[in-house]
Amino acid sequence: MALDLSRVLSDLGLEQFSEVLAPYWEQSEASFPAGGPPHLQPDRFRAVREYIGLDPEADEALQQTARRIRADAAFTHLAWHMHELLHRHVDYDGGQMNRWPDMEAQLGDLAGTYYLLLTLSTVPIVREVHRGLGIPEEITRNTCEHFSSPVNFYRSVHDGRWGSAYRTIYWVRYHTSGVLFGVGRMEYMVRPFGGRVRAYRHRGTGEVLALAEEGQVFTPQGYIDAEVTRPVEGGWVSQLTEDEGGVSGCPVAPHGVCINRVVRLDADRWDCVLRAGDPLLDMHIPAGGNMTLDRCAQSMQQALGFFSRYLPDRPFKGFGCGSWILNPELEHIYSPQSNMVLYQRELYLFPWPSGPRSGLYFTFGREDIDLATAPRDTGLRRALLDHLATGGRLRTGGMFLLTEDFRRFGTQVYRSHWPPEGVVL
Repeated sequence: MALDLSRVLSDLGLEQFSEVLAPYWEQSEASFPAGGPPHLQPDRFRAVREYIGLDPEADEALQQTARRIRADAAFTHLAWHMHELLHRHVDYDGGQMNRWPDMEAQLGDLAGTYYLLLTLSTVPIVREVHRGLGIPEEITRNTCEHFSSPVNFYRSVHDGRWGSAYRTIYWVRYHTSGVLFGVGRMEYMVRPFGGRVRAYRHRGTGEVLALAEEGQVFTPQGYIDAEVTRPVEGGWVSQLTEDEGGVSGCPVAPHGVCINRVVRLDADRWDCVLRAGDPLLDMHIPAGGNMTLDRCAQSMQQALGFFSRYLPDRPFKGFGCGSWILNPELEHIYSPQSNMVLYQRELYLFPWPSGPRSGLYFTFGREDIDLATAPRDTGLRRALLDHLATGGRLRTGGMFLLTEDFRRFGTQVYRSHWPPEGVVL
């Protein structure tokens, strides 16, 4: 017998989520399994937990949560509906999932395990999609093992409790659609380059120079503050003009800042090798640390081979990423010999619009931290808190690394030839 959504939400104390959970309710009720949602069955989630390498200690929390859901008809039907919104109804806006209930009032300390069960339900779908694409089992397992990273992060910021964050559940859709793949330490998918810079290569020397796209508002230091729409004192707006003879624009240094001057690149010497919309291997950096240069290089090398061999219909020009880990000020805020900073130096960084506290969620589990009481148990946390306490900002940064330059990874290929020959700054 189909249940009424308003009654279900009322029984669970979730009436305020009616709008975000209303789409496709009737379809979910029509497809409700006779034996209940499979992802709530112990045999199913234990097998998946083993496959992705989660500690068996997770089983107790998973079983408690699944048992409590299955004991309540309203909760069971809602769990199936959210499973269907996540997996079946791909036109349901993933951004809506950020508005889903956190389930703390319903499950207390087990709230995160509700979303961990949903995350685990992704794995059989990923395996099926990969088989259809002819993806090697090694890549499939590596991809699914990356589901452990957000779980381990969740535990680190929730006193050891098992779970996944509801605000990031949308991410699994990239895996189930056969777009995002785990290759070594990193994850990759082919996407259009979203950075607002153009990269040019000198025909003679092979050196690379990026120019900022037209109309961006820069701070006096050469960064982009997302909330600033017109230049403050000392700031400026980027220019970019292109004609038959070449291009003129504001240069972006590979350490991630734009320079307030205009340079000219002649068309007979410089070729545009990257612009917005060009396909790149968009890189995602899962939580977990141990980002040594060797592990990063190995992952990127494997990704080049994997996509070229198994997904040749998805061409790309190199690697790209936008992340708080690419904050161009990090080498001054944090240890200059940290893995993150050493990795930055191998890439071409560029400014990325961001707010003042980028990355706090990924280091503390929340953005609204109290600087005076936030935990200072790691060097990175202490460094970020000290920087904020003195009025500093935490920025997102962008990067690219072109395929033909990867062979020189480890030599700081872009920084070691800055500025390029013939460019006067």
